[in-house]
Amino acid sequence: MIWLRGLAFFGALGFLALTFVNASWLADNPKGHLRLIANGGISQQYTAAGRSSPCPATAIQPPLHDYIADTARSVQMARRMGADLVTLDVARTADDALVLYPDAELDCRSNGKGPVAAQPLKAVQALDPGYGYTADGGKTFPLRGKAINTIPTLDEVIEADPKGRYFFRFVADDAQAAKVLAARLKALGRDPVTAGDGFSGGPAAIAAVRAAWPGAWAFDPAQASACTAAYRATGWIGFLPGACKGGTMLAPLDATFTLWGWPNLTVNRMTAGGGQMLAVRTGAGTGVGTGLLHARDLPSIPITYRGYVLVDDYWTVGPALRPTLDKRTNAEALAAQERDEAASE
Repeated sequence: MIWLRGLAFFGALGFLALTFVNASWLADNPKGHLRLIANGGISQQYTAAGRSSPCPATAIQPPLHDYIADTARSVQMARRMGADLVTLDVARTADDALVLYPDAELDCRSNGKGPVAAQPLKAVQALDPGYGYTADGGKTFPLRGKAINTIPTLDEVIEADPKGRYFFRFVADDAQAAKVLAARLKALGRDPVTAGDGFSGGPAAIAAVRAAWPGAWAFDPAQASACTAAYRATGWIGFLPGACKGGTMLAPLDATFTLWGWPNLTVNRMTAGGGQMLAVRTGAGTGVGTGLLHARDLPSIPITYRGYVLVDDYWTVGPALRPTLDKRTNAEALAAQERDEAASE
């Protein structure tokens, strides 16, 4: 019995040691500030089934506005409403131009067919990016015909707001697209490290970005997911796993209890390891996951958290954090609030 008491004593002692090693409240508050990333700018929202569908445009919620993701108008409105960064989905055309479009294929959202990479710039820009959006199973298409000729080039968006900060996301794992992007940004006199931009994409695209700018925030979602998994498994010892050093950790806000020392210690350890934190609403395997969808998601962000937060519905969530920059009409704000409060997910 004595040895059992000794085992219990040392077990309790070890538990207390782990508790203090990973006590967020004992750590200094992280430096910096909360940074909101508007996913696609101001965009249409999908049903739960739509978010997991190969063609999400076929299952949108009834539109509260007529903004379409990745159009210049959408990007500019998100910036006006206080987004720190705006996600720009980058696709390469057949003639090596870069356009903003959410998918590698044109079929789902637009009236085009096949890969973006198979069409020249002129043909892509003549399309209607709102053609395929429907909220009633294809009976009506509320955005069809309202945004013809509005698929912008990368240059057009950056030249319209050169002081903006952007999160470039490659829709295909295309090293050539990354090389073209590097050439275009350099031609525009833009250094993404100095500007505070970010990059996300497949391993080939991200390798090309890091070759151009070794100090840029750039990550492969699979790498970020691996960092999160490794930290969950070994972060209890108080050290940052090798998978996280110089990388990005995804922090699903519905499971932050699995992150040792959340939030202060987790963020400080990533910062000390040369990495970045990206908070999302929910994780998604090796993908980035879902960004914030509702104003009620905001209490899940600790007041001391300092890092990036992905916001999928910036139209609804953004004004809850940046109310002085709300550009919606009273009617638009009320409609967004009513739907947000009625949402069940």
